[in-house]
Amino acid sequence: MIYHVLPEVEPFSEHYGGALSRWAANVLRGDENCTIVCPWADATWGFPPEQVWSLDGLRNYVWCLRVFRSASMTSLRLACIQQLLAPLVKRLQKGDTIYIHNRPEFALALTSTCRSRGARVVLHMQNSHLVDWFPERYRSSLDVDGVVFCSEFLKREAARYAKCFETAVVIPNGADEKIFFPESRVTSKPGDPVVLFVGRLVPAKGIHVFVDALRLLLRRGVGVSGRIIGATGFGRNRSSQYIAGIKRNLPANVQFGEYVAGHGLAEEFRRATIFCCPSVFNEPFGMVNVEAMATRLPVVASDVGGIPEIFRQGGAILVRPGSAEELADVIELLVRNPAKCQELADRGYHAYKSRFRWQQIRNEYLNLVAQMTTVAA
Repeated sequence: MIYHVLPEVEPFSEHYGGALSRWAANVLRGDENCTIVCPWADATWGFPPEQVWSLDGLRNYVWCLRVFRSASMTSLRLACIQQLLAPLVKRLQKGDTIYIHNRPEFALALTSTCRSRGARVVLHMQNSHLVDWFPERYRSSLDVDGVVFCSEFLKREAARYAKCFETAVVIPNGADEKIFFPESRVTSKPGDPVVLFVGRLVPAKGIHVFVDALRLLLRRGVGVSGRIIGATGFGRNRSSQYIAGIKRNLPANVQFGEYVAGHGLAEEFRRATIFCCPSVFNEPFGMVNVEAMATRLPVVASDVGGIPEIFRQGGAILVRPGSAEELADVIELLVRNPAKCQELADRGYHAYKSRFRWQQIRNEYLNLVAQMTTVAA
């Protein structure tokens, strides 16, 4: 059995979950040899109830983080993790695997006990948690049976701090072609071209840059509108000073839409003309870029983090992060040049089909599992 452990903030839900929930749902669907371990779940992914375990200890880890937040308290936090996740460890049998998503401290706390029971530990990272939070003296102590990163960028970033990550595997994220697909026929869309932003409504995602770029286009007289889809947290659109400030000075050609997921989100992509990912931090991957490619949208994205890897075969124009003027220039270029727009869209769609379908991601995951099993035997 492989126990996939999601973080304390990641419910196994299509509506309320994030990238890790989507990864687990799309890669593990139909795999009877896995159990999803999560803080809580609903039935939206359609998994059999016996394959989903809502573990109280994961929910309680939120409290543990608040109490033992500082790096000086890491040893206490590790002890807390061992206690909170003890029910999971007790289930382990020889040959089982704990597959930990985005929580290196879980791996550090549990590896020794897991090995004493004949079980393996795999760590799969989809953000910079290893570098941004994990204390340096603990990085070299990680001795897991496998490490996976969602991008070469994350692997390089982590390898600078600990050589044990140099042999890690890179498995990218994907998009569900049954949900994210192009329009069945090319039609002219009514009204101005629409530039779409999808993501969490936090400063790191660069919504302010997106809005400023659309404001510049409005002043230039370019007939284009911007649409923002997202929430401050997955499925939960709490108010924030950041978004309230943007809305107070919102240009006439930008609107906020309601948070949607799944088929509703895919329809937003299909109604758009251009997709924009204006992140101002080192975005580890950016799954929304792949979803845009799957719906045959041209992409304008920041040249940061793992984003350039997605577009090695084309599909996007990359811009300097934080530059509203450069972002506006590229959007204007595409709006005024439909042929260029179509070329980018076609190249991106081809790249998606060749690299980022979930079935391909699933095969890479299964190859990893098979290799670990072979080595153990």
